[in-house]
Amino acid sequence: MPAEGYIQVRVYTSTAQIPLEGTAVVILDDEGNLLATRLTNSSGQIEPVAVRVPDLADSQTPDYQGQPFTKVIVRAQHPYYEQIRVDGTQVFAGITTLQPLEMIPIPLYPEQYGQYEEFDIPSQDL
Repeated sequence: MPAEGYIQVRVYTSTAQIPLEGTAVVILDDEGNLLATRLTNSSGQIEPVAVRVPDLADSQTPDYQGQPFTKVIVRAQHPYYEQIRVDGTQVFAGITTLQPLEMIPIPLYPEQYGQYEEFDIPSQDL
């Protein structure tokens, strides 16, 4: 029986981790279906988004086949910053996964306008 886990995104800029308000964040399932869209608040965060995940009890049996988590895709876009796409963010039952995103100002790299900085998170060996 499916359970719920949560994903929360925190968007910031610079190594000082300055929160970036007004960033559009899109959460998609692993097949590209839309789960949620949000704008970051003054702390650079979105409210946690519920995600259907495998039941925790199923993954704690020795003969369980499969992954005990659900992978999601996180995209972030702000008009003055390079876009980011993260594939493979893992969400577990009963847990809030925090996905930090550091955005780079476009004036530093104007040739990057309209392109995504992409990250792919490999699955854990559990």
